[in-house]
Amino acid sequence: MKRWDLTGLVFFAVSLFSLWFVALSWAESAEQASLLRIEHSDIQGAKRTRSDAILDLLPRPLPADYTQAEIQEFERRVRNLSLFDRVTVAVRDQTLAIEVQEKFTLSPILNFTSGSSPQDLNATGGLVEYNIDGGATALGALFNYSQRGPNVEVWLSQHAYSPTRWAKEIKGAYNNSGIRFAESSTIWDRRRMGGEFELKAPFGYGSPLRFEFVAKVYREEIQDVKGIRPPNGTYIGLIPELTWDQYHWHDLVPKGYRVSVELRPGYFLGPNQNRHEGRIKYLQGIPLGDMTVLMINATAEAVNAGNANHSLLLGSQVGIRGLSDNLLRNHAQTYANVELRHAIQFAPRWAVQFVGFSDFGAYQTFTEDGKVKSWRGAVNVGGGARLVPTFLSNTLLRVDYARLMEPIPNTLVQVGITQYF
Repeated sequence: MKRWDLTGLVFFAVSLFSLWFVALSWAESAEQASLLRIEHSDIQGAKRTRSDAILDLLPRPLPADYTQAEIQEFERRVRNLSLFDRVTVAVRDQTLAIEVQEKFTLSPILNFTSGSSPQDLNATGGLVEYNIDGGATALGALFNYSQRGPNVEVWLSQHAYSPTRWAKEIKGAYNNSGIRFAESSTIWDRRRMGGEFELKAPFGYGSPLRFEFVAKVYREEIQDVKGIRPPNGTYIGLIPELTWDQYHWHDLVPKGYRVSVELRPGYFLGPNQNRHEGRIKYLQGIPLGDMTVLMINATAEAVNAGNANHSLLLGSQVGIRGLSDNLLRNHAQTYANVELRHAIQFAPRWAVQFVGFSDFGAYQTFTEDGKVKSWRGAVNVGGGARLVPTFLSNTLLRVDYARLMEPIPNTLVQVGITQYF
């Protein structure tokens, strides 16, 4: 009996392996049969964008064989450059036919977001060219008033969608922030000057996993102190970031998701303090129709305690609409923004978008001497509208009305010229 049991088991295993081998061979044959041979390319509508910059997004140079999945991923990458408001990709007679409609890529930066009080507004003026070399490299400079102080930034940035090259970004900045606290009269001005250098690994077709690495340094000085005086010093830090990117950008109906993890080990020379930070971010678009999408944006982050200048900021401009701005300096915080967006296109390259939203989260604030307070929660509901000119890069008119229910009832009408997220 045992002999027959063993013989049957061996026969079953051999049969199972044979079936697996046949299925694998059939799948490989089917994949080979589905390969698309492409010898040439035909790009229409790219006026300033170089053809080689678009074709550089392919996993292999032409001529070559491609799967249908690779063609779909190529189209996603072209779309995610944000240089075009229309992208179509097709294969016809061994030719890769690409048709795009290019945006105006030299754009003023005229960002305005009202805050919970007049002095807490966020206003930005500047200029950015998103395509200075015909290859989606951006050069920009801006002047910004936020956190009750002036700020200046300049940057040069390559796009990160090439499967073969490392993308680079360099940035210089001067920041002036007015620091204050909810339950204290202590205030000071925090001034920082420094820069960043970022490397983004080639974004291969084999996986949606992306890796970025940033080296950051700044000098921090404290002035106009009333109360406890924190120390001056110099920060140096390294910022590795992992991103799982399956997000398809679109002006009106994005889809897919992107999740990223940042670990920011750092050190504050002078007072010799740790300045560590960790962050998880999630963004998703769930299409519910041709012009309707449910958008979800969520963040969880924390820093080490000990110095209120090394803190996270939560307010109406970033986080939860209706909260006081430039007041909640936090040790840890988590928040989510949920928006139901429905657009109506009323003219070529123009649309109006209606939005219902809710923001909610929790946070732990710092005292002025760097001690941590207990958790508090916040939640709101609201609605708004956007006027969207799809021929402009990252620019629209946004008006939101928010009703904050926790921690303190409040109402806010917020105006901006970008999406909230």
